[in-house]
Amino acid sequence: MDLCLYCLSNGYCRKLITPLVTDAELADSEFIRDLRNFTSGLPIKYYDWLDDLSDLYKDYPGWIMGPDGEEVMLDMEQFEQPNIKYWFREFCCTPCPPNVKPHVRKEARERVRVLATILRARFRGDALMWGVRAANDNEPKR
Repeated sequence: MDLCLYCLSNGYCRKLITPLVTDAELADSEFIRDLRNFTSGLPIKYYDWLDDLSDLYKDYPGWIMGPDGEEVMLDMEQFEQPNIKYWFREFCCTPCPPNVKPHVRKEARERVRVLATILRARFRGDALMWGVRAANDNEPKR
């Protein structure tokens, strides 16, 4: 995406806004299921996730909006954990089984929030449908 002269002087586009992933979305098992299924379909190896995620965030030409409408800087230190590549292997590279109701552990909430927000910023169209189910969905409840 090319920036206009005004945005080029700022270094990012003020009109390109991505909302921060909310607590309600993190608590929604269907949102987590869709997020995990989406990430498992990306051609990223578990040992490359941290670098690729950092690059996606660094190259995002817009800004992240917090719940108060102000800009939020994402805390990438959430991924500064020993053996984080194995967390990426389990969370991002493994699709969620249909018979499992996924949830996010308390200690991983902010990590998943940062991950999902960056992916929402980069893959806007796909992310619109995370957690959304048709009103006339006849599938059995999980």
